[in-house]
Amino acid sequence: MAQHLPSEEQIIAILRDEPMVGSRLRSALGLPKKQKMAFKQMLADMVDRGLLKRTSHKEYQLGDGESVEEKREKRVKKIAEQYPEDNRRPGARSRRQNDKENETRVKRGILHQTGEEEWEVHELDTGKVYEMCHRRQAPGKEGETISFTLYPHPKLKHSYLAKVDRTAEAMNISWEEVKTKFMEDANLPKDFSPAIKKYVDGVKEPCGKDFKGRVDYRQLTILCIDPDGAMDHDDAISVERTAKGGYRLGVHIADVSYYVPEGSELDEEALERSYTQYLPWTAVPMLPEKLSSNVCSLHQGVDRCAFTCMMELDKHANVLSWDFHRSIVKITKSITYEQAMEMMKNGDDDIKALAEVTALLKQNRTKDGLLEFQSTEFGCKFNEKGEPEKIFPRTTDESNSWVEECMLIANNCCAKELKKRKLQGIYRIHEAPDTKDIMELYYMYPDLFKDSPVMLRDLGKPRSGDTNLNPTAFKLYEHLVKRAAGDETLTNRILRSMQKAHYDSNSFGHFALNWQDYAHFTSPIRRYADLWCHRELARKGAEITAERKNSVIEVCDLISANEVKNQKTERIAIKVCSCWILKSHIGDDFEATVSGIEEWGIYVSIADPIAEGLVRFRDIAGDDFYVFNPDQGLAFGKKSGRTFRRGDKVLVRLLRVDPLRGQADFSIIEKLSSEPKKRRRQGESRDDYRNRDVHERADRAAAAEALGYVSQPDEDFDDDVPEFVSAHSHMNRGGRGKSRGGRFDSDAPSFERRSSRSRGGRNDRGDDREGFHVASKPRKGGSRKGAGRSNKSHGRGGRR
Repeated sequence: MAQHLPSEEQIIAILRDEPMVGSRLRSALGLPKKQKMAFKQMLADMVDRGLLKRTSHKEYQLGDGESVEEKREKRVKKIAEQYPEDNRRPGARSRRQNDKENETRVKRGILHQTGEEEWEVHELDTGKVYEMCHRRQAPGKEGETISFTLYPHPKLKHSYLAKVDRTAEAMNISWEEVKTKFMEDANLPKDFSPAIKKYVDGVKEPCGKDFKGRVDYRQLTILCIDPDGAMDHDDAISVERTAKGGYRLGVHIADVSYYVPEGSELDEEALERSYTQYLPWTAVPMLPEKLSSNVCSLHQGVDRCAFTCMMELDKHANVLSWDFHRSIVKITKSITYEQAMEMMKNGDDDIKALAEVTALLKQNRTKDGLLEFQSTEFGCKFNEKGEPEKIFPRTTDESNSWVEECMLIANNCCAKELKKRKLQGIYRIHEAPDTKDIMELYYMYPDLFKDSPVMLRDLGKPRSGDTNLNPTAFKLYEHLVKRAAGDETLTNRILRSMQKAHYDSNSFGHFALNWQDYAHFTSPIRRYADLWCHRELARKGAEITAERKNSVIEVCDLISANEVKNQKTERIAIKVCSCWILKSHIGDDFEATVSGIEEWGIYVSIADPIAEGLVRFRDIAGDDFYVFNPDQGLAFGKKSGRTFRRGDKVLVRLLRVDPLRGQADFSIIEKLSSEPKKRRRQGESRDDYRNRDVHERADRAAAAEALGYVSQPDEDFDDDVPEFVSAHSHMNRGGRGKSRGGRFDSDAPSFERRSSRSRGGRNDRGDDREGFHVASKPRKGGSRKGAGRSNKSHGRGGRR
């Protein structure tokens, strides 16, 4: 006979004394094993009604009388009271189903403080309210718009907490603090030593005793052409027509070496600095301001000590002879580039003579080939408070090239004079491009090489020995530059395939200028190499063979290293300004262009405000997984097959900004440019259309083998891809500029200002710069109160 189940009262009576597991409770009640399932069901029903509850050790004990349904409703009510909006996170399956292609994980909202340390954020798009995670430092300011991300609440299982998506320290800092911190991090010198100041204070305006032994040019018409607002004028030009129909061209440079004794404390300090460091808001000079902006500077209407290169030219502006000597000058007209253009329109004879001779000089340079890179330089405008307000592209006038040509030919003559007199000169050299970089450029942009007058197999291995000149490679790059005309992205890529110019104690040649001899003579106020060359050219008799205070080889190494460091600092400085402007645009959407792709993300540039930043692969909208293909220079989505290449147009959202580091992070919301489609060419058959890629790859492989590279087969990729090291570093738009009355290196050739390679790195990309890509460098000008100096390089540019 079947035994009936016990009553609920009996079960409660037994459990009142001691909690028990199910099997032990069934034994205590004397129930047979065949009633096990019915008894378990009875216990489960009692648990649901709150009569019993089960512990983590599977023991049954007396309950609190509250049913499971009542507990669930109470918990939901509590969550609803704490979070008015429905902020519960969906299940994993629904998260996958609801994931939109253009949805990003980073959201934007407005901060509100609810307690002493309690904050919440109201999402702008949905109006939902999220509690901010607790932190010692406030996440921002009341009412500030921020970017934030969500993560699971540690206590409330179905809820989220918000976390601010940038550091509060970087956003709440003032501009003055940003500048101070930047100067400290860049390790820039703050001032000159007391001994140097004492020496400079004793320097007086040049007078009769300073003019002894100098050639007097005070009766000549001498023009000094500089940007508006320039303070330190280190070069001037005179042009005279000769009786034989030729020209007498004088390039007059401030005689800085006369005031800076070799081996003195001032000389050592100038060598240690090597350059004047130009920042958008100020300048850190190589020499004290009394020398750079006053005693040495060639001001209009006053007598100044100069170092002159006087050249005799024929009627075609070919250099017949030259002479370097110390001189006395009095500037007749000190004008800006804009004023020079106005004088040209008004028919000024002096300006017409200058334009005439420089046109012939450029024509002579063009005979053997000419590399001219068209690129954009950016400056920074500051508001009344001295804070960055706008990044803007600079423009150049024809008058810039007038000065540039004169400085180039003077530098050329300087190098020849140093060699002729066997002086310990410092030369500016530029190696020919490496064949690896040429092959990489060919693989990335084969259309650039279409109709090239040079076959890649004819390039051979890089030249070595006493010359960097390579006529074959030069002819190829002439063709590449012409093919890339008007496309700044391609122009930048061509520049990155070239080597970087630097200093050497031997005249090995300048590839981009296509000159065997080139040195820096025209900017001694802001560049130590020029000061060194001035000092060498002034040596006579026993001074030529005397031991120098410093080794020329060590000086070349030091100033070349300092050049790279200074360029990086200037590049980051313009980024700092652009990021400061972006502070008020957190969460805004912009149309952008992909400017570079690396293994850690995609670099994009926006036009208004002009800025550049990084999109990490995880910040691309959607749930795709992106990988970087270095051989093709693209990012590839493994799920969607969507690709991102340099030059693609995308819609981005600003996520976070760090003005202290000059870094901005974006998220790609949508790709605006469509995927390029392969099309059949006119008259091309279907078979030819299908096999075109195979033939193109075979051509690339043949060229690679001709250059000494071995093809590496890959079953998952192109069989004929040449094996070489890829270096797809992103475009860096480093910036040089100044805030008020700035001057940039418009008179320096663009290849010299931008000829370098940079391999990857967030803050070291593009040519030899970081941030915005700036073709030329701001030079002289500015004020003592941080207005920033501008300068120029007149064939003396920061990249030559």
